[in-house]
Amino acid sequence: MAGPLDGLVVVDASWGMPAAVSTMMLADYGARVVKLERPGGTGDVPSALRKTTDRGKWSVEADLATAEGRAIAEQLLAGADVFVESFGTGRAESLGMGYERLHQKFPELVYCSVTGYGNTGPLTSRPGYEALLNARLGQMSEQVGHRDGPIFMGHPTVSYGTAFITTIGILAALRARKINGAGQKVDTSLLDGMLAISSMNWWWNEKDISYLARSGTQTGFGNKRLITDPFQCADGKWLIPHTGGPGSYKRMMDLLGFGEQTQRIDGPEMAVPLNEVELDIARNQVPQAFRTRPRDEWLELFHAADIAALPLLHPEETFSDDQVEFAEVAVEIPDTEHGTLRQIGPVIRFDKSAPAVPQPAPLVGEHNARLGEISRSAVWASAPAAEKIAAPLQGVKIVDFSSYFATGFGARLLSDLGAEVVKVEPLVGDQMRPLGDLFEGANRGKRSIALDLRTADGQAIAHRLVADADVVMQNYRPGKAEKIGLGYEQLKAVNPDLIYAYLPGFGSAGPKSTLKSFAPLVSGLVGLNFEGAVEGNAPIRRVIGNEDLYNGFLGAVTVLLALHHRLNTGEAQYVESPQLHSSLFVISEHSATLDGAAVPAHQLDSEQMGLSPLYRLYRTSDGWIAIAVFGDAAFCRLADALNLLGLASDARFADAALRRTNADSLAELLTARFAELTSDDAFAILDGNAVPAEIPLDHPAMPELLWEEWATDSGRVVEHHHEEYGWSREVGMVIHLSDTPGRFKGGSPRLGQHTAEILDELGWSADEAAALMASVCKLPTAAAKES
Repeated sequence: MAGPLDGLVVVDASWGMPAAVSTMMLADYGARVVKLERPGGTGDVPSALRKTTDRGKWSVEADLATAEGRAIAEQLLAGADVFVESFGTGRAESLGMGYERLHQKFPELVYCSVTGYGNTGPLTSRPGYEALLNARLGQMSEQVGHRDGPIFMGHPTVSYGTAFITTIGILAALRARKINGAGQKVDTSLLDGMLAISSMNWWWNEKDISYLARSGTQTGFGNKRLITDPFQCADGKWLIPHTGGPGSYKRMMDLLGFGEQTQRIDGPEMAVPLNEVELDIARNQVPQAFRTRPRDEWLELFHAADIAALPLLHPEETFSDDQVEFAEVAVEIPDTEHGTLRQIGPVIRFDKSAPAVPQPAPLVGEHNARLGEISRSAVWASAPAAEKIAAPLQGVKIVDFSSYFATGFGARLLSDLGAEVVKVEPLVGDQMRPLGDLFEGANRGKRSIALDLRTADGQAIAHRLVADADVVMQNYRPGKAEKIGLGYEQLKAVNPDLIYAYLPGFGSAGPKSTLKSFAPLVSGLVGLNFEGAVEGNAPIRRVIGNEDLYNGFLGAVTVLLALHHRLNTGEAQYVESPQLHSSLFVISEHSATLDGAAVPAHQLDSEQMGLSPLYRLYRTSDGWIAIAVFGDAAFCRLADALNLLGLASDARFADAALRRTNADSLAELLTARFAELTSDDAFAILDGNAVPAEIPLDHPAMPELLWEEWATDSGRVVEHHHEEYGWSREVGMVIHLSDTPGRFKGGSPRLGQHTAEILDELGWSADEAAALMASVCKLPTAAAKES
């Protein structure tokens, strides 16, 4: 194997998509992941999902309910670095596989537990299935679909969010182990994954500042000069534009024929609200204008005018996109059913630790006879010094040259885990500053210095900042960093030990590399809008979760992987993690044949009710109920609870495979039965018989969840006073490490708030600093008044 995790051993005893995707990431980048499976496997796991999430892993059969199975597990753990389980709260202890016992026996083992709602709080006993969390916490009502009522979410955004924070937590704990010599427990959950995703759009502040309008006739962006909706063109094809770039809103209105009725704004356009005429044009007349030209013609016009816009595709179409083909992120994997499958392979580009092409998913028990080959590599041994640290990234210095959300969010996640992050802004500030919740979510806990990087003095300050940094993160379009002295070779000359993390929109090269990239354009390009809408339906406006969030998550993973490679080998390197690649990663459960036919791991039905008769929504006599029934035992409990005599013994539904074959018949029976019950009655019957179910909330749980005492007690919500926004509440820690926890370090900084102290730290005298503050560090008048 190869990659930055080469030699790492992971024992995976988990079930469910979030943990499987996390350990797939570890395997993709070089770890030896040994999957502990029930003897014979389970018929509930769709083969298409297994083909992706279990690729590159080994499979060993072990029934952990037996002494023999536990002995097999412990033999593996004796040579392992990481153990991952998703048994559910309390279940690990009952199996003799709990953290306290295993930590005592294997003190260097990093133990990761993935649950539904965490191991503390009032929701710990609720069933941990993504759709049920979507229902209980109101995400099914937050995402708009093609009909009234709650919408089953076709894109598994919470699973991916949970997978990302699980991977980040594991890598952070491994770094702590390198320094302090000890393993620890990493707790993550679907709840934490949902909160991590919500940190982009949900907060509370006493001044009621938000970039989104939550109510009224113009919900969404309200009267802001921002348009990011899908539009159908004259040829029936769809595209998404984004007017977030400087001057883009006015240029797009000129092209659409509304230029004379649209103001020209000097400075950030989003800081000036739309007037009544402009608002009517933006929200009501623009869709008709798009129908006057075919898609390719609009795209050509927009790109020529430097306006961000991309086509809306289905997931399987993405494999043939010119930039995807150029980047070679799609891999071809042998498959017994289809001959060869195209999958999204490792998406991070490493200069010095490139991963190998993943191998096909194993047969259940394929590696039973190879247990003796598993042993911990000396490369991953703990540091003998056993230095005490308070946070896993203590001592790591990051210089963040990014603008907008994605890269900054990745740096913020690392800041939460103890890294010192300095945000370098232009004198006018990050263009996202007018969007308070976005800026806060991406930049809390950082220090800010404002520099004119177009000048030699500004570049000299930046170089001195970089000289003792561990990591630089930036997302300029290709070529811009080099023009202002921030290219990789330029900064490598300043600091040979530097990890240079480049997170552009599409990549450093390729046919789309020079295009602007904003969320949710790339999400549309990789098929998320169609994934949430289903074949035959128009694409939904947007899914919850987008490339800004995903690129931030992947950016944090990228930096942690590079830090581990440097720790293990002494080599610093250039790493690249574009927004396109992170968006491709979150459709990685979907494959395609070589001729372009889709091989989806799951597919939403046309009514947006669910993925199968047993994992979906049903209408009741007065509302809705969501169910998640997996396994023969749970199916029998469902039949008994609903008093459907003979259902469990019906030959058509005798096992999971037959239930899939006869899905329509099963759905008809359950639809008729649930229609006879109220939602409250259905829930009481199912919950009382241990059948996983929830009544969908008819509104998002946020922001009310920010006021739950248990949420603040667990650190998942933090309250603080911000100099600009006043008293605020926002999502706090979503990765929980038992011995070296992360912490909230305060709100986002004012523009240039720390310029003077940073210049002092870098060695400039008071007089020199004053001179710089009056020139290349000078704040604009408006910003100075705000400060």
